[in-house]
Amino acid sequence: MERKRNVTSRGARLSGLAAGLLLLGSASIAFGSASQALPEEPFARGKALLLQGKYADARGSFETALERAPDDKEIRYYRGVAWLKLNNQDAAWADFQATIDADPGFGLGYAGRAQVWIKRSNYVEADKEIAAALSRDERSDEAYYQRGIVRGYQKRTNEAIAALEKCLELNPLHAYGHYQLGLAYNAAKRKDLTIVHLEKFLALAPLAPEAAQVRNLLNLLRR
Repeated sequence: MERKRNVTSRGARLSGLAAGLLLLGSASIAFGSASQALPEEPFARGKALLLQGKYADARGSFETALERAPDDKEIRYYRGVAWLKLNNQDAAWADFQATIDADPGFGLGYAGRAQVWIKRSNYVEADKEIAAALSRDERSDEAYYQRGIVRGYQKRTNEAIAALEKCLELNPLHAYGHYQLGLAYNAAKRKDLTIVHLEKFLALAPLAPEAAQVRNLLNLLRR
């Protein structure tokens, strides 16, 4: 009886910790590096700062980068991601929309708008944006990532796993792809694959805001 209570308690801790991790932000940060040294170049620096959870500093770096290259759509997209992390949905949408206005074929812009809809829990509109992104770039790792996020929130775990696996097939260094796939495998009771992908997340983003909770979850899973 005591062993049964211990197992149940451990399962509850695992479920609670994983659920808490899933509720963290869905905005993607694809760039990954285990190095703690910040690059000097503003764009690369901004992406590294995003991985460290320093969103205001990241936004500042992207703004510096945009001063040097005001027409660079990818920099503007990443500034939109920073705005979303700072809970400024209007500013994020404006940046994502600006990339589409400049180039209607820019798939990342639609993937960015999907992130805003996800933030608003409007998964129907998010799916439309994801489809628009993939119609413009069928190899968009970011679009598949956002699809995985949507399916995770919809509790369609197998579909979430398929989308996130595709994201990582296209971009093995997508740090949060590993993070979300690890959580999806945890929901599917695949402890082995949960550990694999959460370890990869920590290798790519050791200073991420989620890192401490991920380490706690890994410690529980390894017992």
